[in-house]
Amino acid sequence: MSLFKKKIKSPCQLICTMDEDKVCIGCYRSSEEIAAWDSFTEDQKQKVIENTIRRRTEKGGTFYGFG
Repeated sequence: MSLFKKKIKSPCQLICTMDEDKVCIGCYRSSEEIAAWDSFTEDQKQKVIENTIRRRTEKGGTFYGFG
């Protein structure tokens, strides 16, 4: 077992434009999730990533892959 966990990187796609639901059209994070990202634990970041996948599916979007 490794003593080091891989850190979860920000899903930012360098688009930073919010839709009508205050969700970024690039990374699918809410404005609150973006603002708090650096203070989140790795478990909290994992939950945010799960939220972005769900939102992307619900909105029929894609990840652009810039970030």
